[in-house]
Amino acid sequence: MEIEKVFENKRFHLIAGLLIGVLTLLVYSNTFYASFHFDDTPQIVENYKIRNLGNLPEIIRGNRGISIATFALNYAIGGLNVVGYHIINLTIHVINGILIYFLIFLTLSRIDLGTDFKSVPNKVRDRAKKIAIYTALLFAVHPIQTQAVTYIVQRMEILASMFMLIGILFFIKGAETEKTAKRALFYGVVALSYLLGFYSKEIAITLPALILLYDYCFLASGDIKKIAGRLPLYLVLLAMLAFFATRTLTGLQETPGGSAGFGVQSITAKEYLFTQFN
Repeated sequence: MEIEKVFENKRFHLIAGLLIGVLTLLVYSNTFYASFHFDDTPQIVENYKIRNLGNLPEIIRGNRGISIATFALNYAIGGLNVVGYHIINLTIHVINGILIYFLIFLTLSRIDLGTDFKSVPNKVRDRAKKIAIYTALLFAVHPIQTQAVTYIVQRMEILASMFMLIGILFFIKGAETEKTAKRALFYGVVALSYLLGFYSKEIAITLPALILLYDYCFLASGDIKKIAGRLPLYLVLLAMLAFFATRTLTGLQETPGGSAGFGVQSITAKEYLFTQFN
């Protein structure tokens, strides 16, 4: 019976993934020829570094290097044909929708969904699956996501989000496994996801805080001792955070960058920061 449940879950997960992919494709099917806009110009159209894959090592070491590297791969395959760029953006968004599904499913499968479900694990899983698929579909097709998906340069945003979601999911699996080697492997993926996320876009610097909050609320259930048991991982993430913070603060220099979506010729990172308080 347990084996049947495992396969039943796998079938549902497969159907959920296909549903997320198909509906998202339908919603965004008219966006594949949307042209380059705003920061697409300096980051892609006029960024001559991406036109030579020999520059990849230099690109990856730079700010948002992982994201820029994907633009270089796009250019190598299709030049400045916008269709290829939109396909990659949409693919990443679909992956994020599927990751959201698994995150919600794993979370709800482990918490109390009410007195009617405490002694019936199958009902908990069934309700968790339904809520997870509805939530993931809402995330995938909601209009608020349009800018991040169709504005090509915002691949930085959705790529960083993808690595953050991967990091949280592997943290959950690592925290729950009893095998030391397997836990170390899962936590290694968390650290790698943090690295790749930050070099996609700096928003990923918040990943340790998200993991800590998730741990406190859903895994440790407020028990500080349980959180302390995962101290080695938190120390690694803290060290990475310190390194990333120095890079971020250095980036607040008076060097003009992109338009930051404002449609102006250039704006420094510091100027962009202080507009957030207006």
